[in-house]
Amino acid sequence: MARWMDLRHTYNLKGKLLFSCIGVVCIALGTTVCRVGNVGVDPFTAMNLGLSALVGMDFGTFQLLVNLVILVAVFALDKWQIGLGTIINMVFVGYLIELFTWLYGLLPWQPSGLASAGAHLVIGTLLFTLGVSLYLKTRMGVAPIDAVAPVIVACTRFSYTPVRMAQDILVTVVALFAGGPIGVFTVVAAFMTGPLITAWNRVATLRLYRRFHVLNREELAQERG
Repeated sequence: MARWMDLRHTYNLKGKLLFSCIGVVCIALGTTVCRVGNVGVDPFTAMNLGLSALVGMDFGTFQLLVNLVILVAVFALDKWQIGLGTIINMVFVGYLIELFTWLYGLLPWQPSGLASAGAHLVIGTLLFTLGVSLYLKTRMGVAPIDAVAPVIVACTRFSYTPVRMAQDILVTVVALFAGGPIGVFTVVAAFMTGPLITAWNRVATLRLYRRFHVLNREELAQERG
């Protein structure tokens, strides 16, 4: 019988944790690139940026508290969605975005204009989707917000796609009213990143994980099929 969080029998735990961390760094860096390029951020980050400003709390801490609330609910309903990767994501993404944004502000030049915005959107989207691919394929759990839709699907007869779309729309509406940074990337992150994540899985992530033995043969077979 499978045991929850059975780290002792997790194949290449160090490798999985390393690539989970690399994925989280890419997610935060991609989000920051889009944020400073004024092309928006993903719906969840936009909501938390807006609400944290309204209550006068730093973004990293506010996002961590929101994640903790969601985590408690997810754990009560489906703890199998949660792993060490969940903790890494919920603790570090917000603070890394703050750090990268501060570092960006130290640059001696601040690009602007339509071409700059386009470059920020492309680079940020590629980094973000690569990070999601690396992070998810370690099979170490999902971020609390990403566990909400699967939990709802498991508890109801609804299918995943409409539930996830409704979730993203609701979060985007809250972000809009809270004054969060809504932009092109917000729409891209909510509805159009799936194909890019799938492409990263195929051309980079699974090849890396096979090369560095992050996943065993059974796990690789499940991911491919």
